[in-house]
Amino acid sequence: MKRRGGEPSILQGEYEIHTAKEVIMNGKKIFCCLLFLFCVSLISFGYNVNAASTIDIGFTGPFTGPVAFNGGEMRKGAMLAVDEINAKGGLFGMKVNVVFGDDESQPQKGVAAVKKLISRDKVLVVGGGYHSSVAIATSEVCEREKTPNVIAVAVSPTIMAKGYSYIFRTAPDAFQMTDGLFAWLAVRKPKTVAFLMENSDYGRDSEKIWLAEAKKLGASDLAHLYFQIGDADFTTQISKLKSLKPEVTFSIGSTTEEALITKQSKELNYVTQWVGAGGHMTEEFFKMVGLDSLYIIAGSNEPTLAMKDPVTAAFVKAYTAKYDGARAGVFSSQGYDNMVVVLDAIKRAGKPSGDLQKDRDAIRGALTKTSLNASQGLIQFDKTGQITKARSMAVQVQKVQGKAQLVVIYPTELAAGIYQPPVPWSER
Repeated sequence: MKRRGGEPSILQGEYEIHTAKEVIMNGKKIFCCLLFLFCVSLISFGYNVNAASTIDIGFTGPFTGPVAFNGGEMRKGAMLAVDEINAKGGLFGMKVNVVFGDDESQPQKGVAAVKKLISRDKVLVVGGGYHSSVAIATSEVCEREKTPNVIAVAVSPTIMAKGYSYIFRTAPDAFQMTDGLFAWLAVRKPKTVAFLMENSDYGRDSEKIWLAEAKKLGASDLAHLYFQIGDADFTTQISKLKSLKPEVTFSIGSTTEEALITKQSKELNYVTQWVGAGGHMTEEFFKMVGLDSLYIIAGSNEPTLAMKDPVTAAFVKAYTAKYDGARAGVFSSQGYDNMVVVLDAIKRAGKPSGDLQKDRDAIRGALTKTSLNASQGLIQFDKTGQITKARSMAVQVQKVQGKAQLVVIYPTELAAGIYQPPVPWSER
């Protein structure tokens, strides 16, 4: 309606304003819908976006908590391998990016970390894995989600016994790790043994294996004592062992706990032939206990003791250079080999296509055909995903030029010294 003289009426003006508002509002709604659909497409096809710029790999371990030092050793070894390949241009012209998941030595936190890596970070493969209890739980998630999981350290036979298709392990299992140690024990033939073990899958599974070997040798089994991860007082268990006087005491635990056990054994004047594994063999352990570590024996694939192998020697040299003279230990070499195997499998699987499941399946297929020399020796997988063989030596902590050093005592062809029976604390 118009007024006389052709001027628009107030009603018409209000109508036109209202119509303009509707157009604007409708435009906003359309824009919001388009923005929403765009965001959904980014989430749905996020792997395509990421795959165009980086190769994303997940890596789990105890990076905080009571075993953070050992987890850090594993992590440093892995990052050496990543830095080496990125310095050469990465893979397929893309930088390798590692997304870390901290399990804090707890299975439930490990599961949460792996779920995030798989679903939110959309990694191609998950490496790392330190504690057996955690690895048992996280491997179930990786198998269910059809994501390759390459375990670096955890030794429990239970992990691989499940027959999963997407799970592999670059470390020796508890049987392989102790081959050299058991060969030495067969020569020594101890008459009495006892056990002081971490109350976990790692400790319990190792206990079963060591007990079976002790029985083969005809040794009397005197005690089975346990402790929890993070415990600090072991005087009750050590006092019990002192009253029993076993010739050999087997102990499985991480670095901090084993260092405290060693110190408290000295305080309580407990003398035995301690036999252990990885927790006794770290740089941090020797820093914590010094010469009090003398006479401990362990099964080991310590890289610094296998320098005749050129691949092992190259790793030790590179690790020492990168980390300001730090000692290359078992966990660092296991982390390095783990990442080397993962990178090799991705390379052989071919450039990622953007189809996440297709790419994960291709990497899984490549892993089954792995054959390469790493710092721990030749790595090939059997049908269960376990490495087919492992370097295994019996080593003893001995005083060399006034310092505690690892000395190979078995097998004889690799031996750098002979066995030294423990002497009383007052004579050390």
